[in-house]
Amino acid sequence: MSKYAPHHRSAPRATSSTVCQKCLETGHFTYECKSPRPYVSRPSRTEMLENPRLLAKLKADGKPSVEVPEEFTKKSGTANRILEAKEKERAMEKVSTSTSASTSDTRKKAR
Repeated sequence: MSKYAPHHRSAPRATSSTVCQKCLETGHFTYECKSPRPYVSRPSRTEMLENPRLLAKLKADGKPSVEVPEEFTKKSGTANRILEAKEKERAMEKVSTSTSASTSDTRKKAR
């Protein structure tokens, strides 16, 4: 046989321990699978962070893999706090401008 001739290699055979990644059954490869993909329900990452009990079911030790920052545990976000602070600043500016305007009006009346 020539080294330039195409080599015919047989496809690998699936054993009884081969697990299909599509249907999660044994005995065949994914590209040979004829059954539909089963739906496996899993909680989203947000649900796991908000509810540590869900994470405890998924992990043996029950501790979350990350510390959840305080700003993510509150329902009102950082943007709301920034807007509230700006509104307070505007209100303070209005009060200070209205008092300075009223003092200048009284000065004009006194003349």
